[in-house]
Amino acid sequence: WNFGWIPLANLIAETEEIFEYPKDDRDPLPRWSFGRVTLLGDAAHPMRPIGSQAGSQAVVDARVLALALATSSSVEDGLKSYERERLPVMNKIVLRNREFGPSIIMEIAEERAPNGFSNIEEVISRTELEEISHSFKVAAGFDPASLNTRVSFTVGKA
Repeated sequence: WNFGWIPLANLIAETEEIFEYPKDDRDPLPRWSFGRVTLLGDAAHPMRPIGSQAGSQAVVDARVLALALATSSSVEDGLKSYERERLPVMNKIVLRNREFGPSIIMEIAEERAPNGFSNIEEVISRTELEEISHSFKVAAGFDPASLNTRVSFTVGKA
């Protein structure tokens, strides 16, 4: 555990205090927009770091916000439109991530095969894996049906 550039084992052995970083979230907010100001990404929906949801959803927030601002008659209307589309979805995702998000597969595998396995399908069927994956894609808006029905972002493009 000691490397030439860092004596990791020694650092651990000599550490007097260890502080745990809580992987925590916040309860969903009732609103994000206030006049001409809004929240997006972690400011709007801090969540547990599971399945890369926070970063991915911040990118989706930015796209939806940009489209809403580009197609609305005022900044305020654009912010309302953005919040109307994203807030309910994100509140569900924040709450769902409390149930381990897509990482639930690891929990199921540990529960069903505490002594290990050589192939995940010995523990969780392909169908069950696909159902779990699909349910989180749908909740996050990353399933093909949701992605293919989004408005194209070519508004105002010459």
